[in-house]
Amino acid sequence: MFLARLTFGPGGGKPRERDALKDAAEWYLAALLKNGQIYGEYLFAWCDAALVAYTHVARPDALAGRHHSEWAKSALDSVVERFGQPPKYEILDDDVPKRFPSWNRSTSFYLFTHAFDDVSPICCGDTGSPIPLYLLPLAQQSREDIYFWSRSYNYHDKIWLGSAALEIPAYKQLADPTSDLSVTGRELCANIERATKTPTFYFMYRYWGRNDGEAVRPCPVCGGKWHLPGSPTDRHAFHDFHFRCKRCRLVSHCADSYDDQRHARIGEFKKAK
Repeated sequence: MFLARLTFGPGGGKPRERDALKDAAEWYLAALLKNGQIYGEYLFAWCDAALVAYTHVARPDALAGRHHSEWAKSALDSVVERFGQPPKYEILDDDVPKRFPSWNRSTSFYLFTHAFDDVSPICCGDTGSPIPLYLLPLAQQSREDIYFWSRSYNYHDKIWLGSAALEIPAYKQLADPTSDLSVTGRELCANIERATKTPTFYFMYRYWGRNDGEAVRPCPVCGGKWHLPGSPTDRHAFHDFHFRCKRCRLVSHCADSYDDQRHARIGEFKKAK
């Protein structure tokens, strides 16, 4: 992820004119954000009659017009109409690799984010590296759906970490495969797999675990065996998963805590009555 500066302008001098110009720039950046071309928050400032925005990008080519969605192209047209020219952008980093790995060499993907994450939630199963959304052959609506799912996951994770009144309901959204958050995430995985022809797994979070039998617990969806023989007992890398169910397209780790057996039931397989 690299810091970038976009310069819009020069623009108007009156406050009302500046508000309209900034609105056009914000619509454009919002479209880039939902398309996976920029990450996180962006900051604006007027400097020498030009509107300057600072944001993060995944790669140096992230702002290239060829990656724009139809919504981003429309927003860019509005920017050009308002400012008289497209924005100029510059990567503010001296340590930019000359080459980046190609997504289509990945043998699998997995979908995961967390409370403090701004980058793409689609990760390479071989390296754990995030794959920019704008590079994948996805419909623009699918990219936006993935963006909003990732924001929802971020919010639930923050609530869970806050350990307040909604701690357990938020944890259930993260750890239960039947929760709204998990169901939506698994549907997105299926869409990604159809578009990329690459197996795409959903990461099931697991904090509380069993003192006895945690390593051999069944898949929480189908009840089948999913523990990976020879998987590391400690986590050398996040993508070194302890569990994988190819049938249900799920991956997971062993639990982090074993001090609450009651909550260890959350997210476990339940036999049909």
